[in-house]
Amino acid sequence: MKSRFSLATLLLVSTVCADPAVKVTTGFSATDAGFKSGGIRPPAMNDAGKDAFFRVVSGKADEACGVLPVVKDGRGPSNQDDPEANFFFANGDKGGRLSVELKAPIEVKDIATYSWHTGARAPQIYKLYAADGTAPGFNAEPAAEVDPATAGWKLVAEVDTRKNGEAGQHSVLISTEGGEPLGKYSRLLFDVAANDNPHGQGNTFFSEIDITDAKGPALQHFEKKVETFTSKDGKFKYVLNSSESPDLHEWAKVHLMPVMEDWYPKLIEMIPVDGYTPPDTINFTMKLATTLPGHAQGVPAFASGNNVTLNANFMRDQQGGEAIGCAIHEIVHVVQFGSPGGSTRGQRPPTWVTEGVADYIRWFLFEPQAKGAEITQRNFASANYDSSYRITANFYDFVIKKYEKDLMKKLNLATHQGYSEDLWKQWTGKTVQELDAEWKAANKERLGIQ
Repeated sequence: MKSRFSLATLLLVSTVCADPAVKVTTGFSATDAGFKSGGIRPPAMNDAGKDAFFRVVSGKADEACGVLPVVKDGRGPSNQDDPEANFFFANGDKGGRLSVELKAPIEVKDIATYSWHTGARAPQIYKLYAADGTAPGFNAEPAAEVDPATAGWKLVAEVDTRKNGEAGQHSVLISTEGGEPLGKYSRLLFDVAANDNPHGQGNTFFSEIDITDAKGPALQHFEKKVETFTSKDGKFKYVLNSSESPDLHEWAKVHLMPVMEDWYPKLIEMIPVDGYTPPDTINFTMKLATTLPGHAQGVPAFASGNNVTLNANFMRDQQGGEAIGCAIHEIVHVVQFGSPGGSTRGQRPPTWVTEGVADYIRWFLFEPQAKGAEITQRNFASANYDSSYRITANFYDFVIKKYEKDLMKKLNLATHQGYSEDLWKQWTGKTVQELDAEWKAANKERLGIQ
């Protein structure tokens, strides 16, 4: 009996059953283009990845990077060196693996990945695997030595953006030639390789990973609101990113940034260190408390390198109160530690030393009228020279007025060249414990405490 199927029919059936041709589109910009280069859309806020579960399967997250949810928040980093807004594997690691578990199997239309950095951490090198979890012997978390293709995973695409350039924004879109879905999947696996770097710092700064559901809602994109202010002499730049709190942008522009422009050069002159130059650019980012790392959601602000993150909820509540003074405290830290070479070459001082400097400058030089670092009957019993922040600032004020007017300069110099308690004896003729006792006695007498 002859077959009813002709050769042409068999070829047609074969073509229909074949997987769609996958294409990898890449985009690159040496400057901030909002990840819109190469015709690739910017990160989305409501893609299917938003509700997916991301997990490190092999390798280790770097201690300086943000927690994994930063790659699905749709916002991206505020600047080109913003570790807490990116995910990357630990220094020295040769990459690692990330698994993504979707809430349910979906027709995956496309997958986009974004990265941004100043050097070798910018380009992306990875293999993308996908699975529906039904293959015999499926392994949801294959270790580094396991070939995913032997564990129920399908290789979808291989990505390497190094040919586009190094420092800058890299965007990747994995889709099909005809626009049909990549397939119906419930899991993805990113097998990430590190870029070549002689210091082991080649792990990509992944800013965002988007997964588009072919049957999902239209994608919504986060619009950045960023403005750069340049000092009158052209030496310094202050970048304000209020994308997460656009209602605060005008207030910050009118009230906050002029103070930063005025005080940052003053601080550099106030606590100089020969051979160390503080950064000429500060990035100020307003972030909602809910998008801050868990340990930072209750703090008003924090500094990392030349990046100052401001809690937008606190700034909004304290526009006429502590908001600006809080930012002054943080730019002191930028002067102390903001550039390469800002770390100490000897013994690093205790935290109370540097936090006390920042609060002394804030409460006794910037806003002394606020009297925010007073010793009162309420806090006297618990006040010690090393209590940090406001209390230590008050202790410094006592020492400056009675023994050493250049204490701020000396403390910052010790921060860079090495700190020791013996320095207090050199500076004042007394140990820090003797100064502490004298300071307490003076406050006790002033407060009339028996």
